[in-house]
Amino acid sequence: MARRFNIAALRAIAQAPASDAAKWLIGAEDSVEFLKQNARSEEIVIYAGGPAVLIHAVLAPVQQVTPADQQDLMNRFVSSDEAWAIQKSYGGAEGHRVYLEPPLGSGKSLAGGEKLVYLRSFNGVDKRERAMELSQKLVHALDLHFVAERNAYCRLDSRGDIEDVIRIIRADLAPSSEKLVAVTILTEDLARYMALAGFALVFFFDFTRFSPGFGGWGDHERIDRRAPDLFYHGGGIHNASYVNGRMIVRPTITVQDLVAEWEAESNPNRKREYATFKIFDRKNNREVETSCGPEFLSNYFQKSDLPWEISPVFFRADVLHRFKADPEKYSLDDRSITCRNAWYLKSYDINEAGQVHAYIGDLARLPIEEQRYWQSFNEWPNGAISKRAYENDILGEFSSEYDPLSLLKYKIGKLNAAPPDWWQPRSEGHMDAARYPATDSVLEWANEIMAFDQVLVEGFQIKPLRKLLESKGRKAEASWASLRVVAELAVVSGKTVDEARALLTPLSRLHALRSILKAHSSVEEKNKEERQARAAHGTLRAHFKDLAAQCDRSFDEIMRILGIIDLNP
Repeated sequence: MARRFNIAALRAIAQAPASDAAKWLIGAEDSVEFLKQNARSEEIVIYAGGPAVLIHAVLAPVQQVTPADQQDLMNRFVSSDEAWAIQKSYGGAEGHRVYLEPPLGSGKSLAGGEKLVYLRSFNGVDKRERAMELSQKLVHALDLHFVAERNAYCRLDSRGDIEDVIRIIRADLAPSSEKLVAVTILTEDLARYMALAGFALVFFFDFTRFSPGFGGWGDHERIDRRAPDLFYHGGGIHNASYVNGRMIVRPTITVQDLVAEWEAESNPNRKREYATFKIFDRKNNREVETSCGPEFLSNYFQKSDLPWEISPVFFRADVLHRFKADPEKYSLDDRSITCRNAWYLKSYDINEAGQVHAYIGDLARLPIEEQRYWQSFNEWPNGAISKRAYENDILGEFSSEYDPLSLLKYKIGKLNAAPPDWWQPRSEGHMDAARYPATDSVLEWANEIMAFDQVLVEGFQIKPLRKLLESKGRKAEASWASLRVVAELAVVSGKTVDEARALLTPLSRLHALRSILKAHSSVEEKNKEERQARAAHGTLRAHFKDLAAQCDRSFDEIMRILGIIDLNP
């Protein structure tokens, strides 16, 4: 089967080439080859309109076109704007009638069929290009959704990526002002729909080519081609040619094929691929390499020498970069990772040595492509699993480990739920983006500092804070930012200037660090901050965690000053 549709192939039959235009003008029948190739492609054109090209495919009940009544189909034309309509008629014994008329309602071949593409015009109102609408029955059955920026009806594939299933493609035909529009659909999806609905695809096509000085057909040479599922007539003169006809494409699969495919997918004994990992075998207290396939693992209730499913697997920390870089596709919670519509990793964490770890039984549930991705970062352990993971997963207890960022996000979440006027609720995107650095990368550290600042410092609103300060008898200077106003509120509440400054130092430091690392600061300034962070804390991750702890403690006191009694769990 040919690859996905390329507009260049359609452009070649819609527009004369820069050279040898004379040959193109008399070769309209050559366009039929495009239809044949199109029927064998993995993405099929079901509508195309432009100069020299009209292709319009509709669905007809298979039994009504087997064999095809060629005369009936050639006598029928389906307009692109033919649609459902309320009709009125008068005559005969029935008298006045008002009734609903479907598209494809006439002719024995198409009756009961379905249109796929509708061109709509809002005459006198909408001056833009004609709207292109798709059969809602088709779109709903395939569970597709229109994504405007892709100009396509899409779904999520097995990897969680957006896949274009039905595309609307528009192209300018320079140097002329004419345009070319095409609608395509993945052939496999259309074939499934056709098989289940009992339809065949009927193409109406017309390819007419002529030069600007064309004066009419007159007495010209004619052709008449008739194969069972491809039939057309045409003709040509010295500077023009045309073909007009019909082609029938039948589904390549049956309902029985779809049932067999479903049975194979749901068979618990179907063969799956599994990757091999270096693990710490907790049961036998050893490091070993093993497949994550179920026959190589055991659980607490089985008598076996095989490793437990809850044996940890360790990875370089940069395994998380892909998930952190694409928050639309991946949900990276504190202990789990979800890829939309594709897979779910139940548990992961980062240990004191900076290694990411997960359990081999959880890895076994990932698609093989994802297992191989994790496998590429796999390494022997440099330490035990995190304290939090041990308490949660092994002991079945709540973690006693202090997690300042998670605790701070919890408090901000409660503040978001009932925000005072001086707090701008942080969006779900802001909350999700605030995470610890997973690696010792300076770029990741800078990104996480910025995300932390956005979820914490940017929540304070300057105008309401100024009003609050004024209500307590103090006036804020015009140059003061939100944190400076909060510091003055702390003084009003009874703290000394030094105490207020110390209270706001962690948040001020966070905000300043964001400016240095992510704004247009000098390389020397950025390098200085990196050196200081490493010298004081060993790693950038440890620095971030310490700063988060300072901010968490300050936040509690700031909330009390601002009248929020307790946000703790």
